[in-house]
Amino acid sequence: MTARSWLLGLLLLLTACSSDPIIPPAQADAMSRILEVERIALLPEEVMETSGLAERHGRLWTINDSGNRPLLYRLSEDGREIDRRIRPLGAINVDWEALAQDETHLHILDCGNNRGNRDWLQLYSVRWQDLDAAPDGASVPATRINFRFADAERVVRLHDHDNDCEAATVVDGKIWIFTKNWADTHTRHYILDPKKPDQELVSQGRYPVHGLITAADYDAETGMLVLLGYTVRRFSSRAFVWTVPVNEGAFDWEVAQYHVVEPPGQWEAVLWQQGDLLLTRERSILGDTQLGIIRMDQPRVEPLPER
Repeated sequence: MTARSWLLGLLLLLTACSSDPIIPPAQADAMSRILEVERIALLPEEVMETSGLAERHGRLWTINDSGNRPLLYRLSEDGREIDRRIRPLGAINVDWEALAQDETHLHILDCGNNRGNRDWLQLYSVRWQDLDAAPDGASVPATRINFRFADAERVVRLHDHDNDCEAATVVDGKIWIFTKNWADTHTRHYILDPKKPDQELVSQGRYPVHGLITAADYDAETGMLVLLGYTVRRFSSRAFVWTVPVNEGAFDWEVAQYHVVEPPGQWEAVLWQQGDLLLTRERSILGDTQLGIIRMDQPRVEPLPER
């Protein structure tokens, strides 16, 4: 476990908040679904700071975040080993935090901004056909786009601003990006075009997620978006997901649903898989690095905390 992971885990345990998040009754009703993560595998030590997930031909790819090498890792079929390590040419890992994918490309979002001191962030894109053909240890061509949040107020304070970013997914050929707001626990939504050069993005909306968003994924077949995150409370951290229907290129927040995820931990990546959710957890004092699955048709329910 790195010092960064340990400190962030400690922060999740000790940072003071006044209470559990207040979820509007229209979105939580009187009961909250408890979604339990079933462990598939403990991930190898080499990806203990896993921060993104993608799937190609039934195999999972992941990345590490800041302080690690700029590599794409393909997991073995059982998830316990790494069988390919591929380097995108020209890529630098300032803070890789998300993977997004379409039919032709895998996109790497270098968008982490814990201190709030980054103005320009990066998108690296590699072709799937190059990744398919590359052996372990190879390099593949990559394109780079710089982007920034043009409407964001710049605040430089560690874990006390609203311009961090760890979540992205592809919707209708565009990359939807969601901020991780440490100060107000909302998220802002931005849209990036992977076919255009450097871009200044303007928010499409701001949403009260009541926590810190760490990952996103969109299922084109069902039209459902998922946002993964966690709360920061006085002595513990609670993981959660929001499921949000997307209609005609916009998501309907009024009918979004909030779900508690157990066990807690630094869940950093999420991926739809045939109606269920795959997740990875970064190693911290809250638990080991692991690959898990939430079977969405088997929830249990319990009363929400008193409001």
